[in-house]
Amino acid sequence: MTEQILVVETALLHPYIAGRCGLIRENLDAALSCIRSRHSFLPRPQAEEDPGYKQIIPYVVIRRGGQVFSTRRLSKGGEARLHGKISLGVGGHISAGDDLAGDDALMRGLYRELDEEVAFSRPHGEPRFLGLINDDSNDVGSVHLGLCFLLETDGEVAVRETEKLRGAWLELSELPALKEEMETWSSLLLDTLTEGA
Repeated sequence: MTEQILVVETALLHPYIAGRCGLIRENLDAALSCIRSRHSFLPRPQAEEDPGYKQIIPYVVIRRGGQVFSTRRLSKGGEARLHGKISLGVGGHISAGDDLAGDDALMRGLYRELDEEVAFSRPHGEPRFLGLINDDSNDVGSVHLGLCFLLETDGEVAVRETEKLRGAWLELSELPALKEEMETWSSLLLDTLTEGA
C-alpha cells in the first residue's frame, strides 16, 4: 500500500515562504495554523513530483552543549538524492496514521520520527520551534517545507537504522568547514546554530 503523507498546497503557503530561502522566523503562528488547518494527504510518489504541494517535514536539531548530533545518509537510505550527505536534523514525513482525532499531527509525526531514527540514553527536554526551512532552488526543496526544532540533551544519542545512517557528534566550531558535505537544509541552518540559536 502506498504511503500517504501530509502536504499543504504551495499556494496556501505563499504568504509565508514565497521568495524566501533559509530559516524563516516571521509569522510562524499564522504559518503553523495554516498547516494544521489546511493540510491533506497524498500518495508519496505523487507528492515527490508535484511542486503544487509542499510535504511538511519535522526537522529536529539535537544539541548537547557545544555539539550537534549529525547523521550521514548511506547508500541504503530512502532518498537517493541525499546519499552521502551530512544532516544536522532528524526527521521525516508525517503520515496519515499520525493524523488522529484531537491530536496534533505535526508533533505526533515529529515524535514518531525521532523514536524511529534515534535512541536517547537519557530523557530530553521539549523540542523548541525555531522556524520554517524553505529552499525552492532544487528538486528536493521545491516539494518540501521543514519545521525546524531544537532539542537539547545531555546524554548520548545513537542511530537506530544503522544500515541507512551513520551518527556522530560534531562541534559547532567545525560545522562551517563541512558545509559542502551537508544537505541543503543543514547548510541553511549553519548561521543560526553557530550563533547558538
